[in-house]
Amino acid sequence: MKRFGGLALLALLPFSLPAQQAGSVQRLDESNGFRGLHFGAPLTEALHLRLVRDGGDEKIYERTDEDLRLGSFSATRIHYKFFRGQFAAVTIIVKGADHAPRVLPAFQKVYGPGRVEGFSCKWQGRQVALSCASWSEDNAILAMASLPLTAQMKQAKSGK
Repeated sequence: MKRFGGLALLALLPFSLPAQQAGSVQRLDESNGFRGLHFGAPLTEALHLRLVRDGGDEKIYERTDEDLRLGSFSATRIHYKFFRGQFAAVTIIVKGADHAPRVLPAFQKVYGPGRVEGFSCKWQGRQVALSCASWSEDNAILAMASLPLTAQMKQAKSGK
């Protein structure tokens, strides 16, 4: 009987593995950043950034050598937000009927189904949050942010 139970478990194993390997919000915390740039990393010239908007403590940059391809779709723009010199968030803007519809399925595959709220889908780990909003078939915007740095930004704004 023990041998049969072991064989039954082995027979079910291939069906249970994909469920374990499916997308998980834990991947947000594991990467803790975007394209190898970890949240909290200091602003350096090595990043090849061009200032887009100066908001005092909050500055928005674009990489001058950015590859706008992200898997099965391409972005129109990618913005990197730094708060007091630390990488705090990234915003990815996707336009076009050939690219925007691919965004949500790509991120659901990596991070799981997410929580749908109106026009957006959200994922939240312990350190990182991600949202994907799409208000039409040819527009999508993604925002990934460090939760600790987001809290610091909110605190700084409320203290002013």
